[in-house]
Amino acid sequence: MRTGAYIPLLTVALLLASCTAILTPMYGVREGQLAPCPPSRDCVSSSDTDPALYIAPLTYTGTRTQASADLLQAINIVGQARIVSNHRNYLRVEYPISNPAERAAQYYYQPANAVDDVEFYLVPERHVIEIRSIAQLGLFDVGANRARLEQIRSAFEKLQHRH
Repeated sequence: MRTGAYIPLLTVALLLASCTAILTPMYGVREGQLAPCPPSRDCVSSSDTDPALYIAPLTYTGTRTQASADLLQAINIVGQARIVSNHRNYLRVEYPISNPAERAAQYYYQPANAVDDVEFYLVPERHVIEIRSIAQLGLFDVGANRARLEQIRSAFEKLQHRH
């Protein structure tokens, strides 16, 4: 094959790689913070400065161990979550966007396998849990991310008041 024949193949490969990089959300803690929300408005975060995307972090009393246990229990109370990553200071879970009946009625544009990624960062030396929720496919969430985090907050606070 001539050298010129590789140029279209390389161009296509670079375009595909760049699209993947743009669409792949960042997860985890970097420099003591969760990743910022993208401008697509399918995300809420306690680290965001945009008032439309901001949600207050969780606060806790007692030990980090107890707060982590209460957080896991609250996550499970809210719905069918799949734990993706569970570390001392960081927890990431996936929630299916909806069940088939809800998808048929409200989320007709959402694929059956669509999930929301929810992250929790237990900030060292503070009694704060930073939170972030983002639609994995980058589709409009019509408030579902915020609503789910508020449900988790409510369940978490009830569990915290037991101690």
